[in-house]
Amino acid sequence: MAQCKMCGQKGFFLSVSEDGLCKSCESIVVMDIQQRVRIINDCIKLVNESKNMSTQLSRYDLLREHAQALLEYEHKGIPTVSPSPSQFLSEYTIKRDQIILESVTAEVEKALARAEIAATPRTSINEANKALLKIREGKKELNDKEKLDQLGDRIRHFSHEKQLNEYLEAARKAEFKGKKKKALDQYQEALYFLRS
Repeated sequence: MAQCKMCGQKGFFLSVSEDGLCKSCESIVVMDIQQRVRIINDCIKLVNESKNMSTQLSRYDLLREHAQALLEYEHKGIPTVSPSPSQFLSEYTIKRDQIILESVTAEVEKALARAEIAATPRTSINEANKALLKIREGKKELNDKEKLDQLGDRIRHFSHEKQLNEYLEAARKAEFKGKKKKALDQYQEALYFLRS
């Protein structure tokens, strides 16, 4: 007895295609699969050609949405695309994370480079804080949020070091000018900063 994989209709006189679909389901399912495959291919092309992270991510999200729909057909035993939607989803989830990591790392490295050549410690710290914000935004998009932790620790260490050096430099400057009380206050600020 034949049974349609899509609608579940069965009977002795029901004819199904080689994909296991009845006539009423076959045209709808085949057209849906073709449209989704076309959209997926367009998304892959745009992801590979685009340099803008937000464009790439939006296309990855659209790609994932259509691959999820094809995955439902795969679960019902209806052939869709090669590689299978389940393989496709796992492969592109990893690639999506790689794009986020590369983009965030590049932006953070630029901000850190600006922070290192900044004229004042305050400007350096502000640039480092901008880098930390980029890391936070990247973590929201990532599946494995721990991948950016090491980069964040590096930025926090840089910022911490700059702040400490700012206190110490102010203390040395006050000491040089003969303002012992102000120098002592700055050294105490540095000590308090180290303890916190």
